[in-house]
Amino acid sequence: MSISSARRHFLQGSLGGLFAFAMRHRAEAIFAAARPEQTKRCIVLWMAGGPSQLETTDPKPGAATGGPTTSIPTAVAGIQIAANLPELAKRMQHLSLLRGLTSPEGDHNRGEYFLHTGYPLVQAFPRPSLGAIVSHENPPQDIPHFVSIGARGFGPAYLGPDHAPFAVENPESAVQLMTGLRRQRGLLRELDAFDVAFDAEHADSALQRRRSSLQRVERLLATPFVKALDLQQAPPQDRERYGDSEFGKRCLLARRLLETGVRFVEVTHGGWDTHDNNFTNVGRLCSEIDRPWSVLIDDLRASGLWQETLVLWMGEFGRTPQINGNSGRDHFPKVTPVVLGGGGLQGGTVHGATNATGLEIQSGQVTVPDLFATLIQALGIDPEHEYRTDFGAVAPITDHGQPIKEVRS
Repeated sequence: MSISSARRHFLQGSLGGLFAFAMRHRAEAIFAAARPEQTKRCIVLWMAGGPSQLETTDPKPGAATGGPTTSIPTAVAGIQIAANLPELAKRMQHLSLLRGLTSPEGDHNRGEYFLHTGYPLVQAFPRPSLGAIVSHENPPQDIPHFVSIGARGFGPAYLGPDHAPFAVENPESAVQLMTGLRRQRGLLRELDAFDVAFDAEHADSALQRRRSSLQRVERLLATPFVKALDLQQAPPQDRERYGDSEFGKRCLLARRLLETGVRFVEVTHGGWDTHDNNFTNVGRLCSEIDRPWSVLIDDLRASGLWQETLVLWMGEFGRTPQINGNSGRDHFPKVTPVVLGGGGLQGGTVHGATNATGLEIQSGQVTVPDLFATLIQALGIDPEHEYRTDFGAVAPITDHGQPIKEVRS
């Protein structure tokens, strides 16, 4: 194969989210304030479909709306959660529960967008996800700041494509891809050399961006990021503690990526849209997340990263207290469950309360913009910060949210 045909084959190949990281060209937004040198870390555990608060963090045993779900005491006196999460209950002193978060968005796509950006969906003015904001607020490096595991993730909007998520939809495939790229490093260098000569005769910004992309791939392959992707290189005791489930592997991968310098990792766990057979399904789903989530907490605390790593558990909305005819629960954004931990936030607390049936928020009601202001502040970013987009609009970092002082340490 000639160098020119190899070049076309390599550049036109479908390499998914991994190679997309290197193929992005810079499209920086204009700052309205100076970029801080470094923000804290964050892991988001995203429960795709919308988890039931009544079978997780706000059970109602004995009420007609509670169904068969029972509650158990936690490590914090007076706080009970669903019996589906026994390991998490032992670590409640490190966590804060939000039982009064409300949202107007009961559609999956709109709810997912709202809980990723802190803004309602307006097609004409897209907003950056929290991960993109964290990426933007950190100085450039050879490894990505923002990684999405198990899904493509939400984009950077006006912050520019450099801050889009590095998608690892399938970790095993990602390892195979990176291994293959490492074997082709000689070809990468040949392509780069070809670009130098070609660009000299054909000045073009797109060609320059492609050359920059090849150089970024080359630099990425030399970082610890590549090794961190390969869970077979993790200590056997780590793999055993996190378990062999997809979510367990993803949580272990998230921890390893943070240890290499990644600043924001989102881990997706699907199946939470429990319109049918809610109680059996949520019991199974909780058994899949309880142990890995708890081990992740233990590891971050043991490594000293807990105070500088925000851990966030949520989905796009909660589920109806009313049980439908299929023993399921439907969409209920009025009460959207959230669990916070680490990042210097206060542990062992509950903010907000619903009534005996779970149909109404009795106290401590907060909004999604309030949640985002809390998260952004915990990540070391000014919640009053404003961006100015490249089309001249002023874009506040939150939608007038106020940090929730009850969960701050």
